[in-house]
Amino acid sequence: MSLWQKRQRWQTLAYSKRMLRERIAVLSTFTANPIIPYLGLALNDAGLPADVWIGPYNQMAQQCLDERSETAGFKPTILIGWARLEELWSGRPLPLLEPETNFVHEALELADILLNAARHWQATLIFVLPAIPEERPLGIGDACNVTGVFAIATSIREALRHRLAGQPEVLLFDLEEVIRSIGSASSYNQRLLALAHIPFTEELFHLMSEHLARLILLSRRPARKVIVLDGDNTLWGGIVGEDGALGVDLNANGPGASYREFQSFLLELRRAGVLLTLCSKNEEADVWEVFARPEMRLKPEMLSAWRIGWQPKPASIRELADDLKLGIESFVLIDDNAAEIAEVRAAFPQIACIQMPADPAGWLTVLTSAGLLDRLPPLPEDLERAVYYQQEQQRAASGKGITSPEVYLGQLNIEVAMFSPTVTDMPRLTQLVAKTNQFNLNCRRRSAPDLSQLCADEHYIVRLTRASDRFGDYGIVGACIARLHPEYAELDTFIMSCRVMGRGIERAMLNDLFAVAAEQDRTKLVATVEECPRNEPARTFFYSLGCETLETGYSLQQPEWPSYIGQQEQAVDRILPGQSIVGPGKDGNTRLR
Repeated sequence: MSLWQKRQRWQTLAYSKRMLRERIAVLSTFTANPIIPYLGLALNDAGLPADVWIGPYNQMAQQCLDERSETAGFKPTILIGWARLEELWSGRPLPLLEPETNFVHEALELADILLNAARHWQATLIFVLPAIPEERPLGIGDACNVTGVFAIATSIREALRHRLAGQPEVLLFDLEEVIRSIGSASSYNQRLLALAHIPFTEELFHLMSEHLARLILLSRRPARKVIVLDGDNTLWGGIVGEDGALGVDLNANGPGASYREFQSFLLELRRAGVLLTLCSKNEEADVWEVFARPEMRLKPEMLSAWRIGWQPKPASIRELADDLKLGIESFVLIDDNAAEIAEVRAAFPQIACIQMPADPAGWLTVLTSAGLLDRLPPLPEDLERAVYYQQEQQRAASGKGITSPEVYLGQLNIEVAMFSPTVTDMPRLTQLVAKTNQFNLNCRRRSAPDLSQLCADEHYIVRLTRASDRFGDYGIVGACIARLHPEYAELDTFIMSCRVMGRGIERAMLNDLFAVAAEQDRTKLVATVEECPRNEPARTFFYSLGCETLETGYSLQQPEWPSYIGQQEQAVDRILPGQSIVGPGKDGNTRLR
């Protein structure tokens, strides 16, 4: 579809009746209106219809500081701050001999204004890291100047990244990366800049919108957790059943080198928390013989699960999902066979599929352009995900021959620690609230600022649960939030990671919440269970405690603490009433207010 056709399609869509899910305000130092149709269409096609609004020309700070501004009246859920260094430097000499301090301070001041406004409006801030200006008076000699245009612009970009990265509800978008992908000549429009203060081409606005939509979706939906890998012509060149284990291509040169580089990339994804699985239609002995080759960078122990055999791939993938206790929607299939991909898509439309190119040298372009493996910086729990599943295999092996659930759970030596969250726990709490589906009382989602306010509110109890057993540390696996009413406590949120379902930890969590509520003179705990697409495990648990009807408040029965679960004490500093999380200061340390 051409860019003109996309603009025409947006015109029709914009005037149709749609259920809008996001309100996006764009504040910029230039005319950014051409982005509207492309960003609106990209989000709509991705299932996140949005109203995209452009703020007044070059009034970024004014709009943020005025409580009665047009932007404040728009009530954005997402605020995009897009400043060009060319406008920030307007009216002053370009960097030549002046130290970077003044230039950096000006940019950071604008970033802080946008950040405070986004927090006040309870919006997610997307800050566009500015591109390095093309105008350089020294020309090619600018690279030799430590206070030149390129050097100062780079310092500004990194100062902005350090100030904003890791802040709750803040995302960074790198415009320089988009320009690099299509080239400066295809990105800038000097004629439109002179006529209408529009510095970029339609191609740049379109590509940026596609990438922005990916970033927004990444912040609104859980990232895919599992990659299902084919073997033949995906992990290696050729068909092992025909070429033999020593005949498939894993050579250091030619196509074989591309397969090896692809495996290295997969290992980086695994390091970031992605689970790697194998689903291959082959004889199992043949496949493991290939894995035994020294050229293979992906080793069997790096796989979280596998299915090797001749049954249909949809059946194998269903078994993998059951093994990992994860939903099909968190899976990505990478396969070279279009027919296999079509069969899987027909069985599971929610699975994302990537077809490996016939020329393996193009694998990186295919994977990155698909956007299906995008992810935000991982939390400690994400980094340990592959290890968790290796430990789970050890747990399963330890239970072979044991017929009694109590005996099996007892030999695990489970220990838990319940505690109120600190500042460093907030990213994990936010992640649990955003992503937990199966063991979730009501699938109620909250932003990081909302959760930090609840943690600081004396009318709420917020508890986290960390678990471990003799095979390793599960990390923080559960959270519950209760609101204190004059005569009773109301269970607002109760979530637990699917990795620890069936171990009785949910009973320990609720027992602890009863005890903490009793300390606040609330001996009655009320819960209302809501039906969500995948929360049957939570509904079953609360049904056993007296919640017999959905959407109805019930007084819960306090469960006994499981005898096989030990309790650890964890000394932590609670977020005190009156305090809230305000993010890192200039020293980089997270602060409470």
